[in-house]
Amino acid sequence: MSDNSKSLAELAAMKARGELTVEQFEDARKLLLPAVPSERPNVRTPQAPKKKSEARRIFVILLAIMGGFWGLGKFIESKNPAAQERAKQEALAESNRKAEDKRKGFHCLSAWEGSNRHLVDAVKESLRDPSSFEHAETKIGPVNEQGLHFITMTFRAKNGFGGTNIGSATGIIRQSDCLLISWKLISS
Repeated sequence: MSDNSKSLAELAAMKARGELTVEQFEDARKLLLPAVPSERPNVRTPQAPKKKSEARRIFVILLAIMGGFWGLGKFIESKNPAAQERAKQEALAESNRKAEDKRKGFHCLSAWEGSNRHLVDAVKESLRDPSSFEHAETKIGPVNEQGLHFITMTFRAKNGFGGTNIGSATGIIRQSDCLLISWKLISS
């Protein structure tokens, strides 16, 4: 701590104790602090080398070269009849897989836990303590002639005595929009 800052601290303490007035404190402070020039002299700082812009330029050039190779590869592949046929077969296989999953009813089940949201909501509404519901398993049957799926769900929930029971519910859902048509609570 410099001498001026120590003196300023002592002056502030004297002012706080009431030994100095505000005017006396300001006059003493002006004497202790050196005058600050109003304008800084024009001082030039040396310029740092432009490493970032050079690195950025190299990165952009490398990115353009890699993109060119990728585009060239795609162009060559598009001219290759074997690659075109393989791409068509892969697209057809993916389309067939999606159609089979829809026929089996998997599109109506959650990808996260495998439940049907409509059946879960209906069962929760019928429970004594809906917050205790835990989904265990859902099974779905293939679509029938009427465009409906049969669905069975097992779950855990608290009973009236505070214990946990395993319950099950069945329902019928429409294939087109996965809407729950009817359902029944088997046990809870």
